[in-house]
Amino acid sequence: MDKSVTHTFRSRLLDELEQATNGLIEGEATLRRALGRLWQVMSEDPDLKQRKQSVVAKREEEDDPEMDDPRVRRVAHAPDLTPATHKLFLTAYPNGVPLSYEHDPSNPTSPERQGETLEKSLCTLRELQDDGREYVERLQEIREGLGDVRAQRDIIWNVVRERAVKELQDAAFVTAGLVQ
Repeated sequence: MDKSVTHTFRSRLLDELEQATNGLIEGEATLRRALGRLWQVMSEDPDLKQRKQSVVAKREEEDDPEMDDPRVRRVAHAPDLTPATHKLFLTAYPNGVPLSYEHDPSNPTSPERQGETLEKSLCTLRELQDDGREYVERLQEIREGLGDVRAQRDIIWNVVRERAVKELQDAAFVTAGLVQ
């Protein structure tokens, strides 16, 4: 049989491609776990962690004369609805205004600029996560395609082998018939 035909069907290229694809998928799984952990940490409220660590004394309502007003009491007991990411990443200023820059939108520490940058960064992380999902889906399609190619190659290789054996047997019969 021709050496090039034998080399084609015994090539380790498909095995190497499959190993590379599996390695890339495993690498993406690591990234996916890291991003998942990042989202989990960013969703945890840092104020709740601080409250769990410190002991808060019970406040009696009659101790505080300001609590006589129902609005003040309602506001004092209302939950903080600020997103956890804002609490983690945005710098808080007294009265909400930086000390040295007042209403300067080009200032990187202005609350508006910080909010924009945070939202863009979170959007970029979401896009990275979506791109990673799509990348893994494509890699899985490639791996399945490699499996199909391997199966087709094995079928063809079996047919080629059977024909080669048959040709050798026929040649042996013809030679045996001439010799006798």
